[in-house]
Amino acid sequence: MAAGDVVVFLDEPYGFTADDGPEAFPGLPCALVSGRHLTWYGPSLAEAPRVLSGALRAAHR
Repeated sequence: MAAGDVVVFLDEPYGFTADDGPEAFPGLPCALVSGRHLTWYGPSLAEAPRVLSGALRAAHR
């Protein structure tokens, strides 16, 4: 498996949490993000860039 910059966990269809998922990738930054902002169409797309950028920036802290 190749290393990536950040591992992204969606909250759907399975609701990953900080204690359930990221532990499988020790040493890599992990982001818990809303699946709605990645996979749904409609009004949520308007805020998706801001929400996802914030989650990815937080993962690198």
